[in-house]
Amino acid sequence: MIARRGNVLSTSWQTLILNTSHRKTSTLPRALPSFSSPALRWALPTLVLLVTAGCGSNYATSPAKAPLRKLNPAPTQAYEIRLTLSNASDLSGAADGKSPFTVVEGTAQFDASNGARCGKSNALSGHVPTLSSHEPFRLSRLSATDYVGTVYADMLLDEDYYGREVCHWALTEARVTLRARADVADTRFVAGLPAKDVLAGGTQTRYFWKGYYPRFENGQHADYGRNQLDAVPADKLDEFFTVTLTARKIAGDVQRK
Repeated sequence: MIARRGNVLSTSWQTLILNTSHRKTSTLPRALPSFSSPALRWALPTLVLLVTAGCGSNYATSPAKAPLRKLNPAPTQAYEIRLTLSNASDLSGAADGKSPFTVVEGTAQFDASNGARCGKSNALSGHVPTLSSHEPFRLSRLSATDYVGTVYADMLLDEDYYGREVCHWALTEARVTLRARADVADTRFVAGLPAKDVLAGGTQTRYFWKGYYPRFENGQHADYGRNQLDAVPADKLDEFFTVTLTARKIAGDVQRK
């Protein structure tokens, strides 16, 4: 067992994990009480308008609209992404009993390199447009610790979406998400391989604390791991499992999955 004191872990290096794994939340609700009631009734609709205008250009995050991007019907720039788990044999929360993780998902993120020029501009908000697309790719299980999938760097077609100029897509990252079970309350362990490493056939390892498996006691949680364990005492290293992502260029005629 790993000792806890309330909601704070018992050692300083573990407290560091808590502090670095959580993302900062918005401070907007704390600022609202400073408005008078009449001013607040005026400010909120304006604030919603600005937030909506600022976010409207990123179509990838709007589930209500079909994505603008078009998939390449015949991509050729294929890269194998291999996921390898280590020091995870004592994790046994998966429903199927064959792997520590029931849910293993892959996502390829693409960004338009010239999004500021080709994206939809909004003069009211002054928002600089960006275009991103998050495309799923399947990871097939080879064993309890190994998975493999294929990412295509030319998966998206360059097009002019807003009559400004042609948007040029570029792979940004190949990312994997693992959960012990299909329950959304379970911790999401997330690791990524930047495009430069994918294209160069590189590898990257992330370290994840087992205390967040299968779920974090305070609710839904995403853990992005650490790239090294220099600050962790030697007798605590076994409290971490690793996710290693390795890329390899493969033949362009490999069937798209």
